[in-house]
Amino acid sequence: MINLDFSKKTILILVFLVAALLCGPVNAHEETAEDISAEIAEHSDELFSSAESILLDTKAIVKDDSVDQEIRDLAKTIHLVSHKLEDIGADLQEDSAKLQELTVDPAANKVAIENIIAEMKTYTANYTSMLQEQHENIHELVFTVPESREDNADAVHDAAHNAEDIADHLNEHLTELSAALDAPATASAGTTKTTVCMNNGDVTVKLTEIKGYSDELFTSAESILLDTKAIVKDETVDQEIRDLAKTIHLVSHKLEDIGADLQEDSAELEKLSADPTANEAAIEVLIAKMETNTANYTSMLQGQHENIHELVFTVPESREDNADAVHDAAHGAEDIADHLSEQLTGFTTALNSPAGEETLAPATSKTSAPGFSALLALCAVLGTVALLVRRK
Repeated sequence: MINLDFSKKTILILVFLVAALLCGPVNAHEETAEDISAEIAEHSDELFSSAESILLDTKAIVKDDSVDQEIRDLAKTIHLVSHKLEDIGADLQEDSAKLQELTVDPAANKVAIENIIAEMKTYTANYTSMLQEQHENIHELVFTVPESREDNADAVHDAAHNAEDIADHLNEHLTELSAALDAPATASAGTTKTTVCMNNGDVTVKLTEIKGYSDELFTSAESILLDTKAIVKDETVDQEIRDLAKTIHLVSHKLEDIGADLQEDSAELEKLSADPTANEAAIEVLIAKMETNTANYTSMLQGQHENIHELVFTVPESREDNADAVHDAAHGAEDIADHLSEQLTGFTTALNSPAGEETLAPATSKTSAPGFSALLALCAVLGTVALLVRRK
């Protein structure tokens, strides 16, 4: 009886082992492309937040008249770099959002994903390089800042060091995603027929975005114009500061004119696109004109970088809101101009793409069924059970 009971227990244990073997998920510990892209998005958000933190804390030091001018100049140097870091952070956020959309079907979107990964790696490397170049300045700021601004200097220091670690993690995840792109190809030999987005739909989307960005550039110029005008008209503000605002104000008139031209051209582009074949030459001329106007808009804004930042640093508290609005509108407009330029290029590509192109993409699955090794293990277990029963 003792041996029989032992055999029954043995058989039960083996049965449970078989169940665990067959029912347990295969490769459950491996992250999918969607999982990795979610982590990439999180780190991108963190890099943007770090840059924003550095920007705000250095601004607080620069604006404090009780701080020695040499220290304020040091903080200003870091502050100007933080704007570039913030721009890179925004670019990373935008790219990571695209990745999350594309990794829903990584096999079909592999080329697009690889292009974005390459771009994000460049952005991340630039972000890290800019931070490292400010190491000495940041530490000097921590050592020399007065007690009243120690918290700001410490926050800058901590944000910078944390951002470098985050950038390293982001780069690792980008490499991980690149490696994961090949994984779905071996999951199944089957194929699924997928249809590429029709070019007419693509053109419509591009047109909508081109019109939207053109409107935003006009609005940004108008915002700069009105806020600089408010400073220029305020007689309580030092004349030198008002003159600085006036210089920016005059440029904003030109920006507004370019914005109006872009609005008109985008409306005309929409009309011409109703029959792109017949209007191909006119569309090409119009796009070239819009690209030139967009480049001029960006160039004029960049020519006012120093003036705009000087205005932010020197304007009295009564006009800080106006100066900050000018600053934010200018930086926002540069990003918008970049997006508009991208959409104009994309519009030409979409217009010339085949109308009904189809591609074959390998079928993918997040989970896999037990393979030959699992069946072989099952046979071995069942053989053992049979042997035990025969002995009884």
